Amino acid sequence: MIHDPKYIEQLVYKFKNGSIDSYELQVLIDWYNSHDDTLVTIPLSDDEKSHHQIKTRMLDGLLSKIQEDKPTPYPRSNIRKLYWAAAVAILIIFIGIWTNHVYVNKGVEPATLVRTTIEPGGNKATLTLTDGRQINLSTSQDGIIVNNGITYGDGTTLQENGLLDDANDKVAKLVLQTPRGGTYRVTLPDGTLVWLNAASKLTYPTHFTNEQRVVELEGEAYFDVQSAYRNDGSKKPFKVISSQQEIDVLGTQFNISAYPDQTSSKTTLIEGKIALTDQHKQMLLSPGDQAVTTHLGTRVQQVDAGNYVAWRDGKFSFDGKSFSDVMTEIGHWYDLTIVYEGQVPAVELAGDAFRNQNISLVLRVLDVADINYSLDPVQRKLIIKGKKI
Repeated sequence: MIHDPKYIEQLVYKFKNGSIDSYELQVLIDWYNSHDDTLVTIPLSDDEKSHHQIKTRMLDGLLSKIQEDKPTPYPRSNIRKLYWAAAVAILIIFIGIWTNHVYVNKGVEPATLVRTTIEPGGNKATLTLTDGRQINLSTSQDGIIVNNGITYGDGTTLQENGLLDDANDKVAKLVLQTPRGGTYRVTLPDGTLVWLNAASKLTYPTHFTNEQRVVELEGEAYFDVQSAYRNDGSKKPFKVISSQQEIDVLGTQFNISAYPDQTSSKTTLIEGKIALTDQHKQMLLSPGDQAVTTHLGTRVQQVDAGNYVAWRDGKFSFDGKSFSDVMTEIGHWYDLTIVYEGQVPAVELAGDAFRNQNISLVLRVLDVADINYSLDPVQRKLIIKGKKI
């Protein structure tokens, strides 16, 4: 019953007219997060052909619902967050369904509905070989494998083994670099998987020595480190060096965000244990820990790790992040410069969105949050002007 499309339609109508209760709203959010919404249809009335009118009506209903002063068994802050999440989720559902409905049934040209042509990023990267040559990697592939040569995931040969090592350097280094709006994956010689986010660079050897495994990171990457052993049977450590942190692991999964344009570096542990060293001390992290390092030192906090690795699965996750962190992530993915007129808005966004949508979908999240902004697609600049009055 809960996942019956007709029941979901009823919940959408109840959300729009403000009669939905907290349980039904949670059902709607859960359904959105875990089920295909293509079977649900929201018909248009004759006087609601304008996207702006539809969006305004939905937002007005949302705001009036939030402002209701009724007793509730939940803390007011949780209710507020619940409705923010609902706003994002329902708008994403509604916009996708309504757009498809209009295109198919009304014959409206897509160009009349697109706010901008700024498209999302994709599989883009360059590989710098040991002799300095750069290769633009295939956009139809999502990763490379380094092991007795370099191949794509489908087995296509990219580079023969004999050309990887420099004669003057027994263990030469390769550099995998993604541009703004690019992502790529590499399988290192020991089987370790590394996903590079946009505007990132990973430097790694053509093969690892018997003593240790060391890579260098600038930007953001997700690591799934495989265990490896020395000739004497002892475990071979894996080290990641970034601008403000050094991570030592044996076999684990974690995410590092260490962009040059950010004042802090963040390491989020998914599973296993890692030892993190900053300029002052060393500390051990457990799953769910996030180490945030600035020039003043490192603080460790508990977070929902899934929010910080959603990008690997093709999503933006807004929960638990500052507004500026969210906008930085959006800027990297859409190759946008984010400019603030005045202070950064004190707004907490909630929910998530798929990264394969053009910028219009993300801008609607700003609309929901009542953020005043302007977009210059030619200069690729998003100007945040603050909260709407």
